[in-house]
Amino acid sequence: MTKIAVLLTNSTRTSYGGVGPFVKNLDVYLADHYELKYFSLPDYFDDITIVPHRLMYFLYVISNFFKLRKFDMIISHTPEAAYASSICKIPFIHVFHGNDNPVSMSRFWYGKYFLSFFDHITRVISENSLICYTVGKEEVGRKKILNPITHTVTTKDYEKRSGFIFAGRLEKGKRVELLLESYALLPSEIRAENDLKIAGKGSQLGFLQEKVQELGLGKHVQFLGNLDNPTLIDQISKCKILLMASGYEGFPMVIAEAFSVGVPSVSTGVGDIPSFLKSGENGILVEKEFEFKDFAAAIEEVLKNYDHFASNALKSGKVFDAKQITQSLVADIDGCLQS
Repeated sequence: MTKIAVLLTNSTRTSYGGVGPFVKNLDVYLADHYELKYFSLPDYFDDITIVPHRLMYFLYVISNFFKLRKFDMIISHTPEAAYASSICKIPFIHVFHGNDNPVSMSRFWYGKYFLSFFDHITRVISENSLICYTVGKEEVGRKKILNPITHTVTTKDYEKRSGFIFAGRLEKGKRVELLLESYALLPSEIRAENDLKIAGKGSQLGFLQEKVQELGLGKHVQFLGNLDNPTLIDQISKCKILLMASGYEGFPMVIAEAFSVGVPSVSTGVGDIPSFLKSGENGILVEKEFEFKDFAAAIEEVLKNYDHFASNALKSGKVFDAKQITQSLVADIDGCLQS
C-alpha cells in the first residue's frame, strides 16, 4: 500500500481552529486508500509559549528527514512543513489554509520581521509542490478543496436552540471584540434569550474578558475554552447563529460545520466566504469594516425569519461531505504517483 506522511504542526488532538478537524475528517476515508503516518509536534510542546511552534515544527520536520524519505509522498498542511519538504527534496502536495502569510497573525512581537521570509516560503511551495490546494478562493496554480465534514451530531429543533456562538482562535485577525460591541447593541430582550458563547483559545483571551466587563456583558457572555471537535459541533448545533468578524480568511471550517447542522451565520465577506454564505439565504454577509449597528441588525434579520435561514443552511452543508471530497483528493494523489 502507498505510504503517505501527513505533516501538521500540532496533533489533531491538540490543534484548535480549522486545520486539525480538516485533517481528522479527511483521515476517515483517506486511510482506506493509503498507509498514513502523522508527523506532529509531541503534545507536550503545546504548552510551550516562549518559542513559536512554527520554528519548532520546522526543526522537527528536518530532524525526521531520513524517516520521511521512506514515504512515497507527503501531504503538508503547514507552510513550514512544505518548505522543509522542498529543502529535503521529498515529493509533496500542500494545502493552503487561510492566510498565505501566517506570521501576519503572529502572537510574537517580532513576527512582523519574518513577513518577507514567509512570502519566500510561499513562492518555494508554489514552485515545488506537485499540487497546491487552497481552502480559500481558487486561483492560478491552486486547486480549490472544500472543507471535509463528517460527524454524528444531530440537527436540533429550531425552537429548542438559543444563543449565538463564535468558534476559532482568539487572535487579532478574528476581531472577536467587534462581535462583543455588536452584541451589546442588540435589544435587551434578545440578549436575555440568547447568550453569546466564545469557543477557542489564544492570546486575546484576557483582552476579551476585560472587554466583556467593560461593556457590562458579564451575565450574557460565556467563554467555553478549547473544545474537542465533536463537542464544539454539538455546541454549535444548540445555538441559533454562528458569528464571525474576521479581517481575512480562506474559508473557515466552522462555517461548514455550522451549515452541516443547519445553523446560519452572520459573517464578514472575506476570503472565499461569499462563495458559500449567501446573504438572505443561509445567513447574512456584512462589510469587512462594518458598523456595529449593521452587524446587530443582521442578527435581528436572521432571527425574524429563522426557519428560512436555518433550512437553507442545512442544504448548503451537503457540499462539504468528507467522503466525496476525499474521493477527489485520492484521484489527484494517484495521478501524481503514476506520473
